Amino acid sequence: MTLDPEPVTEALKRAQRGDADAFGVVVAAHQARLRAFIAGFVPKAEWVDDLAQQAFVSAYQGLGGFQVGTDFYAWLRSIAYNHLRAELERTSRRRRLEKDYLQELSAGELEGRLQRQGTEDESVDALRECVGLLSGAARELIQGYYGDGLPLAAIGTKLGRKADSLKVSLFKIRARLKECIEGKRAGMNETAV
Repeated sequence: MTLDPEPVTEALKRAQRGDADAFGVVVAAHQARLRAFIAGFVPKAEWVDDLAQQAFVSAYQGLGGFQVGTDFYAWLRSIAYNHLRAELERTSRRRRLEKDYLQELSAGELEGRLQRQGTEDESVDALRECVGLLSGAARELIQGYYGDGLPLAAIGTKLGRKADSLKVSLFKIRARLKECIEGKRAGMNETAV
């Protein structure tokens, strides 16, 4: 489908003069094409809407720097690409940190297993007990993320919370679980001695 560039160009001019409603015409003209562009790069379908919205918001905020008469879609696409690249870098960095954390945790667990036979069962029992002590929402978050393997966006929809706030909650819950498990294991070791 070929768009008539004249109404879009006029809408861009009005949007640059502060007419926010005119930018809606621009969004409608480019939304499907931009979403298709983004979908070709993202590993998760749920990223498409977020990245398209971020690109349109950034384009609206930067309209003063856009020269009407040049290719708006190419400019918009480069904005979307920059958001995509930033999101992939954040995700990659988070995965590296999680992998490093898990490797460090695994190495520490292995060393602990070699030093004390039978502590694995104690740890699992302590973990189950500590998870049981969590509030319903915290327990549901842990079960959804680790037990069911759901992405944070899906859990957030179910719990009515944003994925970013769930990341913070997961961090805090893991710290509480670690402290609880260590406390229970220390109590087991004291009674065993």
